[in-house]
Amino acid sequence: MIDLFSYIEEEEKKEIEKPIPVVKKKKEKTEKQIFSVLEITKKIKGILEPNFSGVWIEGEISNHKHHSSGHHYFSLKDDKAVISCVMWRSTGDRLNFRPENGQKVIVLGNITVYEGSGRYQIDVKKMTISGIGELQEQFELLKQKLLEEGLFSQINKKALPFLVKNVGVITAETGAAFQDIRKVIRSRAPFVNISIYNARVQGKGTESEIVAGIELFNSQADPVDVLIIGRGGGSLEDLWTFNEEVVARAIFNSKIPIISAVGHEIDFSISDFVADVRAATPSHAAEIATINLTEENMRIGQYKSRLDNSISNYFQRQNEILNAYENSHAFKRPADILNNYTMVLDNIEDKFSMLFKVRFDTEKQKLSKYDEILRSLNPDSVLNRGFAIIRDKKTETILSSAKKVKKDAELEVQFKDGKVNVKGN
Repeated sequence: MIDLFSYIEEEEKKEIEKPIPVVKKKKEKTEKQIFSVLEITKKIKGILEPNFSGVWIEGEISNHKHHSSGHHYFSLKDDKAVISCVMWRSTGDRLNFRPENGQKVIVLGNITVYEGSGRYQIDVKKMTISGIGELQEQFELLKQKLLEEGLFSQINKKALPFLVKNVGVITAETGAAFQDIRKVIRSRAPFVNISIYNARVQGKGTESEIVAGIELFNSQADPVDVLIIGRGGGSLEDLWTFNEEVVARAIFNSKIPIISAVGHEIDFSISDFVADVRAATPSHAAEIATINLTEENMRIGQYKSRLDNSISNYFQRQNEILNAYENSHAFKRPADILNNYTMVLDNIEDKFSMLFKVRFDTEKQKLSKYDEILRSLNPDSVLNRGFAIIRDKKTETILSSAKKVKKDAELEVQFKDGKVNVKGN
């Protein structure tokens, strides 16, 4: 592949180094060869275009214009030179990003000479963001590999439990993602215990920390009900930890259902495809993992109201039937017919009583179960049994282990009848 600028320099050098001919006086005057502008332009075109086909060029986009026709006109520049470029609509429509001024890109194209203005330019056939193209290629290759192995198959995905009491989170403890998850869970289901595995989520070697967190939660004797892994938004490089193969396989091998919450809604990672559930954001992951206690209480109230209405409607229908029997012509027939209908009514009454009793007992048992669930979820019931809740006053984090208590840390101990401040030893 010939470099354009080197080629031009070499040609100029050859012209300079040519020996100066000795001019001899001729008897006859020779005619000069004179070219038209078009002729010389075509000669230049004939030299450049065949020798600069399929060249790769890296530079920064400037003076970009996306024409109404769909074509892109722009320049590529570095700190010493600028070259014009054109990318036709057919090529531009295949891009997975929008070209903008200031982007550093790598283009594949042919050098062409535009005869109308005597300028040369790059006819761009392919464009990638500099540094991203290789990562994107790695992403697609791994995605295809794991897809063929069945790691994305819906058959292998585990269902999330309906009532989650313990949630494990693998992310940076000081990051915004964890703060969002904790805030949402506390507002929806304050009875849920949150365990955090502090892991770096960006940079070389961080994939091993995510894997270690998954394996640790899975090795516990009393594992959590669901795991949330992820982080906030960022570039492809920022999110690359969750595109590593070791992370994908650790998610797939987890016995605990995993929710992947990497980046924003528009971001997709390999972890999203392998996980049992993909959440658009960390906050969304917290919503998926837990019930809304307020909504569940409202739903139980609705069930009770529907049961009351059902019983009332049943009695009303039976009264209407009895009234119809009473007012019917058959009711006024001889005593034997009346006695027969009396027996029929007795049978109906017996069936009604039995049906009502069975249905009432069933609904009563349902209400009793809902009441037991709500009572078991109420943090106050734990405190009434003599337990206490210990918080780190600085971080407002509930401490579930003595190992997490820092020396001289200010602690708040909550009993059923009040709070006491103490210091850790």
